[in-house]
Amino acid sequence: MAALLAGALALGAAWLAAQEGAKADVLRNPLLEKLEPNRWALLHEQKPGDAVRFRLQEHGGGCFDTRRGRVVLFGSNTHGKDWANSPLVFDVARMEWTRLYPDDSRETYRADEKGLAVAGGKGDHPWAMHTFGAVEYDPGRDEMVVCCYPAHMVPGRFSDALKDVWGTVRKHPTWTFRFAENRWVPLDCDPVHFFPYATAFDPGRGVIVGYGGPGIWELGGEPRKWTKILGDPKLGWHNNMVVDTKNRAVVVFGTHQNGDEVVVYRPDTREHRVMPTPGPRPPRDQHNPMSFDESAGRTVVVVDREGETREKVLAETWLYDLGTDSWMRLPDATLPFGCGMNYTLFYDPRHKANLLVCSPPGKSGSAVSVFALRIDLAGVPRR
Repeated sequence: MAALLAGALALGAAWLAAQEGAKADVLRNPLLEKLEPNRWALLHEQKPGDAVRFRLQEHGGGCFDTRRGRVVLFGSNTHGKDWANSPLVFDVARMEWTRLYPDDSRETYRADEKGLAVAGGKGDHPWAMHTFGAVEYDPGRDEMVVCCYPAHMVPGRFSDALKDVWGTVRKHPTWTFRFAENRWVPLDCDPVHFFPYATAFDPGRGVIVGYGGPGIWELGGEPRKWTKILGDPKLGWHNNMVVDTKNRAVVVFGTHQNGDEVVVYRPDTREHRVMPTPGPRPPRDQHNPMSFDESAGRTVVVVDREGETREKVLAETWLYDLGTDSWMRLPDATLPFGCGMNYTLFYDPRHKANLLVCSPPGKSGSAVSVFALRIDLAGVPRR
């Protein structure tokens, strides 16, 4: 960890120097242009004096706003103890977090005139909820889509905080957040919730694919609606998924039973199967950070490898190549701590870098941090 912190200081100095001379494009971050390939670098760590500080929500998810170059987190640990329902935004170029509005108190949670679950003084925000891997950015519509609902707020499950409200709600909608207007809009269609599963945006077809307990569904069309494609999902909950744009396929990994299998769904042919993957595999795991690196043409998965003690868990970085049905570990991209439940790994196409939001253990607690990784396959030793 000390080496990562030292590297961060050097990166920080370079960033300040670049900003001083700044005739460069403000939408780019010079630190990300100079990353040492195939190693994680600490890009940003929250400090006590920062204007925005928060605890990373393990049950939350997020997406990457490619139009503005921003990580956007949304989701809460809830259980009647946490009421975080504001998007949290990390501007990659400026390296700073913002909160789009103050979190709404539970006293504002209610059903509106349509029976929708709403929060906030104006009744125009969603409830705090677990979101897992079910938060996506739709670049064509320039909005975040949340394909989940607050199932763990059911009275008697973990908390009775909303016992007087829950029964008045007729629908927990699929929520969208329009970035241009900073405004939440619920979809009119019947919702399909991927709690505690995952979704992924397919840019080639402009639809969101959901994979989990309800089956394989797609959100698309105009007006949008959910359509069931197939049943019989082949992985349990706590999965995560990406769309492999190189191979026009959905890649799914992880299960609450802990697994190392890859499931692939190809929308063009409806092929849906567990891949044989005869070679090396990552450790069996669940609720993993995942992204698809478009430059490398590989699915990136961060997997915890258990140690002798809880303090000795390491997070390894593995690349999956669907074309050859094979895994490759990046030997120098191992983090000296475990990520645990984490759905916040994103690919930034502008910088050709993967961004991981996590909370490494430290002397002053677990500060929310952003790590960056650029992959260069030519520089990976063949083992």
